Amino acid sequence: MIRSVFRMDAPLAFFLLAAAGFIWLVQYDPFFWDTIQLASKHAHFFYEHQLRWAPLPEAVDSGHPPLIGYYLATLWTLFGKTLPVGHWGMLPFLWLAMWMMFRLGKKTGGTLWAYWLVTLTMLDPVMLGQSALVSPDLMLAAFFLCSVDAFLGRNNAQLCIGLIGLCVVSMRGMMCTAAFFAAFLLTDRRYLWHHGWKVFLPGVALASSFLYWHWEATGWIGYHPGSPWAPAFQPASIGEMFRNVAIIGWRWLDFGRFALWICLGGLLWTVIKKQRPIASVPIDKSLLVLFACLFVLLDLSALRYHNLSAHRYFLPLFLMFHLIVFQWIVKNRDWSTRAKKWVLAVISAALALSNFQVYPHGISMDWDATAAHLPYHEIRAQGLLFLKNKHIPLSATGSAFPNINTGENIALDGDQSACVPIDTATNQFIFLSNVFNDVSKEERAYLQKHWKMIWAQHRATVWGEIYQK
Repeated sequence: MIRSVFRMDAPLAFFLLAAAGFIWLVQYDPFFWDTIQLASKHAHFFYEHQLRWAPLPEAVDSGHPPLIGYYLATLWTLFGKTLPVGHWGMLPFLWLAMWMMFRLGKKTGGTLWAYWLVTLTMLDPVMLGQSALVSPDLMLAAFFLCSVDAFLGRNNAQLCIGLIGLCVVSMRGMMCTAAFFAAFLLTDRRYLWHHGWKVFLPGVALASSFLYWHWEATGWIGYHPGSPWAPAFQPASIGEMFRNVAIIGWRWLDFGRFALWICLGGLLWTVIKKQRPIASVPIDKSLLVLFACLFVLLDLSALRYHNLSAHRYFLPLFLMFHLIVFQWIVKNRDWSTRAKKWVLAVISAALALSNFQVYPHGISMDWDATAAHLPYHEIRAQGLLFLKNKHIPLSATGSAFPNINTGENIALDGDQSACVPIDTATNQFIFLSNVFNDVSKEERAYLQKHWKMIWAQHRATVWGEIYQK
């Protein structure tokens, strides 16, 4: 299969090699943000229990199938517990995502344009940010694109594999599977009647088995009242729902996505100007139905609950949005080939440059949804080295998520010590960074006024500071 890809579509080899080069650049980056729990802590549990399948400790159990943790623990068992092993273990999923996007580009726009779709997708800050991490959402993206490609081609075996992957990677993957079922129900009930049991049953059976096993083992599904993330699952009030609408709207404009909407507006204006019916828009109708089903399922959960609106939660929708806008651009009869290339180049540039976009300190930002987080790893390492050289214990140093985990869980360095939560009454030192959403600009201003800054470093999009009482 791989040989045929390289032989028939030689430029695709360049993209796959570029992906390998990207992994080589980030291979020593520590775990970051939610991957500290979802990948590192889960993997440590299975690794330390000789890969024995068992319920995770309640403190780190997020309710999702711990596929990436078990996968990573298996890689550590085979190749050694190092950071590069984890990053290189994600390369097959990154390659699968790129190859599937290329295939989708060929199906929806033709071979000559397919590389543009790969470019757009991989430069998207959410996709690029997750590609730099040992992330379950990269797995989800790969299985989701595999399923979309099979959905368009009615490839039973491939669709079955893609849906199994979605069902075992996370509960959001299970929701994506439900969206595929709803899309078939609305567009092709005959296919669903004849083949649905073959393509959906294996994945649904695995998902159901896990959820039942987890309920029997722990007594809960999704979250429990004592879990650290329980507040995020609290039902939203009317006022919070309006706030969530605004947040969701911002997610759809943020990190360069506004360029796609501007392009979409230009395409729609062309249709209106030419007085053509909306039905004449050159977009595969089944893709629109699938997009609508995903939108209802994923955005509805973000609307109904207190805080389920991180950028990565919408990654399948963002990938679909790229695909739909791309198809309309390349099949638009009113724009010249040169104009189409310029538009795609501008959108690609907007997405690429958005990886340097950083919110002002004090405004929460999804740092795992952009490559802007990459300089943080070096700043953290330099800050910890400064503390070590000054013989300052981490137990006396306040900090915030994600820097309050042990060095072993973050960097696999064997260090079981960790910074403590910020408390100006008890901390002797405080380690700050603009990556820490839990630290307000007022708290930083207080430290600048009443404490002594003894170390500071700034690299590209990230800064770090250490204060002494």
